[in-house]
Amino acid sequence: MKKVILIILVLSVVLGTIGCGSENKASNDATPPAATVSEEKATSEAAAPEAGAQSDKGAEDAGRIIDAAGEESPELITPEQARDAIRNYCHSQNPDLESLEQSGEYPIYWGVVSSDENEIVILYRSYTGALSHYYINPNTGDTFVTDFVPGITNVEEPTDEFFNVKDYTD
Repeated sequence: MKKVILIILVLSVVLGTIGCGSENKASNDATPPAATVSEEKATSEAAAPEAGAQSDKGAEDAGRIIDAAGEESPELITPEQARDAIRNYCHSQNPDLESLEQSGEYPIYWGVVSSDENEIVILYRSYTGALSHYYINPNTGDTFVTDFVPGITNVEEPTDEFFNVKDYTD
């Protein structure tokens, strides 16, 4: 039963995101289709270098996106960078959080729930018991938040928090 509710919740979030997609259309159009092909090429060059200088170039290009004009776009955000940035964001929003975390009195943690080329989901378990999910676009860094409070809410509820996770990377 929990799986059915979770699936319905995820589908609702996805459909809600698609329905509200007109506001973020500019960020979705920023990555041309050719970027995927160039990224795959750079990744395959890094995986199978030809010789000497080529192997250094391939490793250097891995993870970067090259647009249709051959210019480099910003690097994709990795799940680990996203998790650390969300941790920095939470500390910036609540300056007392670090001391609560260090006290060990409350189970506070951040974790990567899922990650693919289109979205990274980070879970933050607050000292209050609330579970916040941060949905991050790894290309742009755009982030939105949902909250779930066990025993109080039945499903994840979207919040009015929207920010760019790149503002909180080290």
